[in-house]
Amino acid sequence: MRPAPRSKLRRQALLKTTINRGALDGGAGASEERGMNDAALLELILNRRSAGALVEPGPSPAQLQQMLLAAGAVPDHGLLRPFRFVIAEGEGRGRFGDALVAAAAEHMPGMAPVKLQKMRDKAFRSPTLVVLIASVKSGKIEPWEQTATASCAGYAIVLAAHALGVGAVWKSVPFTKAKALTESLGLGEGEEMIGFIHLGTAAREQELPPRPPLSLGDFTTVLDAEGRRSYTAPAV
Repeated sequence: MRPAPRSKLRRQALLKTTINRGALDGGAGASEERGMNDAALLELILNRRSAGALVEPGPSPAQLQQMLLAAGAVPDHGLLRPFRFVIAEGEGRGRFGDALVAAAAEHMPGMAPVKLQKMRDKAFRSPTLVVLIASVKSGKIEPWEQTATASCAGYAIVLAAHALGVGAVWKSVPFTKAKALTESLGLGEGEEMIGFIHLGTAAREQELPPRPPLSLGDFTTVLDAEGRRSYTAPAV
């Protein structure tokens, strides 16, 4: 067996020091010991990229558990945990693929058979799928805010996968509700599918081009006593 790459080992060590399982499970609180390397954590976030082709093996049960625990650390007004996950592996991917086909036929009648097959194939692009469900609770917290929390939970899973050296990519389809999805995912009132995360091993080393430079001034402004003004990035 080949030793794990240093970058993967570094990401795994970082995740181990930043996730407190007791706190995420409702324990007494986060540990006072902080082994976090802030620069490494920032590097982890800035360098995350969606994976391309994913093959076996998928994440181990322990890795998958860590990813799901990471979802419990996202901003969550009222601690409602307005999200739910459905894991599909093996033949379970086929059931999910069938549900996607039925949902597509319901929302887009007359879809060509070749497109329906492509819809089903979406369930087989990785060994493991985590279906993301926004589970909005009734009460004073606005539904949009709860859905935002559920979306953050999905991002946390993707980021944790990156930290563990597991390939991940978040996918979606043009519908979030359908009879077949309700039956296969057990969707209840106030619930909808907001996407699904593919998890597995990158089929090849990715040589992705760098992201285009982010011009913060294009979408950031500053509000001060005199009103709103353009944001100017500090000189580095």
